[in-house]
Amino acid sequence: LKFRGIEREVLESEYEDLLREVGPFSRDEAIAGAIQVLQIAMLILRPFAISPFVTTPSGENMVNDATIACMPALLLFFVPSVVRPGQALLTWPVVHEKLDFGLLLLIGGGMAINSGFTNSGLNIVLGDAIASAIPHVDGCLLDFLILVCVTLCSQVFSNIGTAAAMLPILGSAATQAVINPLALLLPATIATSFAFMLPTATPPNVVVLAKSMDLPRALRIRDFFSNGLPLTLGACILGAVLTHYLGLAVFDSEGPFPRWACDEAASGNCLFAELPGVVQGRHVDSQACIINLDPISD
Repeated sequence: LKFRGIEREVLESEYEDLLREVGPFSRDEAIAGAIQVLQIAMLILRPFAISPFVTTPSGENMVNDATIACMPALLLFFVPSVVRPGQALLTWPVVHEKLDFGLLLLIGGGMAINSGFTNSGLNIVLGDAIASAIPHVDGCLLDFLILVCVTLCSQVFSNIGTAAAMLPILGSAATQAVINPLALLLPATIATSFAFMLPTATPPNVVVLAKSMDLPRALRIRDFFSNGLPLTLGACILGAVLTHYLGLAVFDSEGPFPRWACDEAASGNCLFAELPGVVQGRHVDSQACIINLDPISD
């Protein structure tokens, strides 16, 4: 039996070498697997079987997904090992050697910046600025500007953090400008995938950077930037054209403000009234009305 020129004896020899290197299945491996299964089960059960019973006196949850992720890892430090008597399944020297704390701080720093972006109120200011600029910008150009802005944020804050921060901002801006939210949310959502320029942009980039440490010359941030910049520019230009015209064709993204967006408006100042009229060149039987809740100054 041959596999593309490789004889069966060669494969069996490689298999036996790997088996000798790994060794027989041990109790340590069984316990590590059981802890992993326990973690998955806790993540599934947490919303309705754990968090409701672990709260502060004011009713705030004290257990979230991060808590569930850390608890099994801590458990590995206390379970004794059979393969290494006198030691735990996981020891700090192994963690210190295998875990790249620099990359961990790199990702955490991006998340911290994203949290500051929200807590400082900068997201509200940005949303107001976008809402005021929407009437003066052409549809395709608006898509391009959103793509560039969200892509740049994704490089620093990570694509997940950027989506969590920017999508509510753009949804609020669309409500204030009384335009279809999909006109802003479609390019923004796609832009979070243009994470090509920095390791902080997305977890796969971090994995690539970490694994490159084993190469004769490890990757540098400049390598990500120099190769990712032209790819990002091309993706933004092509993405602006595609999101604009496909959004029109598939989602009618430049149509009148939809009822579902008014019902889901977080600010609560949107009212869908049964008033016929012409909105964005189309005759409608009902339309959205935005209520100005700002106090009137003298």
